[in-house]
Amino acid sequence: MGTLPLFENHLPRRVLFGRGRVSELVEVCRENGWKRIFVVTDEGVTKARLVTPVLEMLSAAKLLAGSSSAVPPEPELQIVDRIAEQCLECRADVLVGIGGGSVMDATKVAAIVAKHQRIASSYCGIGKVPKRGLPTVLVPTTAGTGSEATFVAILTDPVSGNKVGVVSPHLLADIAVVDPSLTDRLPSSITAATGMDAMVHAMEALIAKVATPLARGLALQAARYLGPYVERAVEDGSDVDARDAMAIGSHLAGMAFANSSCCAVHALALPLGGRYAIPHGVITGCFFGELMRHNASVCTEDILRFSEALGWKHRTVSEVCDAFDGLAQRLGLTSAIRKVRVSVADLSEMARAACGNQRLMGPNPVTLIESQVVAIYRKVLEVDERTT
Repeated sequence: MGTLPLFENHLPRRVLFGRGRVSELVEVCRENGWKRIFVVTDEGVTKARLVTPVLEMLSAAKLLAGSSSAVPPEPELQIVDRIAEQCLECRADVLVGIGGGSVMDATKVAAIVAKHQRIASSYCGIGKVPKRGLPTVLVPTTAGTGSEATFVAILTDPVSGNKVGVVSPHLLADIAVVDPSLTDRLPSSITAATGMDAMVHAMEALIAKVATPLARGLALQAARYLGPYVERAVEDGSDVDARDAMAIGSHLAGMAFANSSCCAVHALALPLGGRYAIPHGVITGCFFGELMRHNASVCTEDILRFSEALGWKHRTVSEVCDAFDGLAQRLGLTSAIRKVRVSVADLSEMARAACGNQRLMGPNPVTLIESQVVAIYRKVLEVDERTT
């Protein structure tokens, strides 16, 4: 086995998992002495009436200080600043984020901004958050991002158009409430994209150079839940067993990469997602197989071990990577990404940004250079060769 390297693990302080657990929010807040709750969500969650029972419950308990449904997909830094201002205006002592990854990421950073009163852009990067912010309770309504279990928040810089990360253990949720019933009405397209993203999280957490023993175990356990159920959840959204498995699989995958790292798949996804309106899970799902082919020379055993955990049991890495591509095709991700024509003029700049993202490229099992990344973009994407 050899000498184990030094490592640290970071996890949410408390996790409540199971159907109906969101109904325990009042009790949880009272246990912690929180009296003024600010709820962060988005229009989609609001229209689906997923947040309505929570607002009514908190209001009846006289705990609701305010709410915002202003978080858009791929939220910009200024949105977070505005949410923090609202929290200060209503003297909130805890933020509850109910939604997908964008909502939870915005909530994590808004809690920091509200506490320390510096604009969100000042925290972009690694380790720039000095201390914990206001307490946070994160409630996912999708099964894919794992944001409720991580200390990373991805936001959009409106000046550059690039996605930027806020990375600090101080972002970890005080409480994560993973209630699979909140995902029951997700459209199949979102179920597919987020489910595939969770699978990528687990795979990259397993093979990253910085993976801890805990992260590797969590990644394989996540795969055991995700493998048999991703397609079932997409095909039949009323399949309760599939929804439950996706919820716990996503959560475990989030814990895994929070204690390891995402790698090249996400490095390539961020500049592409910053420039084109393609859902993040569609991008990661479509690049999954191709990036694993590049990584296979140094992590063959892990890729095969992951396949076995998924329940696939392919004999060769080539078969596993083909299976990743096949899954993306069956889930409709490949056709979705091919609808977007990417300008050839953007390829070099995106490749430069991807290779320059050492937070993600550094832990990747193999080193990729810009020309390789351009070739991968060309292979996966529908490229418009016109330069004007």
